[in-house]
Amino acid sequence: MKKEQWSKSNILNQYIKSGDIMYKATLEGDYKTNNKESKIITQVFKYLEENLEFATDTLPLLFDNENVVTRTKAAAHCLALRIHINKAEKVLEDAANDDKNEIFGFNAQMTLKVWHEQGFLKVY
Repeated sequence: MKKEQWSKSNILNQYIKSGDIMYKATLEGDYKTNNKESKIITQVFKYLEENLEFATDTLPLLFDNENVVTRTKAAAHCLALRIHINKAEKVLEDAANDDKNEIFGFNAQMTLKVWHEQGFLKVY
């Protein structure tokens, strides 16, 4: 997707699509697909990093998504951008404390651990 095509709905749809793909790939142990999709969502993050007001309006819309990967990825990206910090932490804490999330809950827990220890998150 080219930058000039990145509308709010394009970005939301990409996070949702990537979250679905990464969820399935993780459960199947398909690290190649997961890594490929991670690169795509990182490109979207880099765009949002340059357009902070746009990110502020867009990312919180994903906090209630049914997919734990989509929710936690959006929350982690908010922390990295230093926006919606309290809500993003809550999204990650909820995911980390929900036993049904298994590995995804552990990922949320580790994201919070790094955030609290370092005081920042870096997305690359």
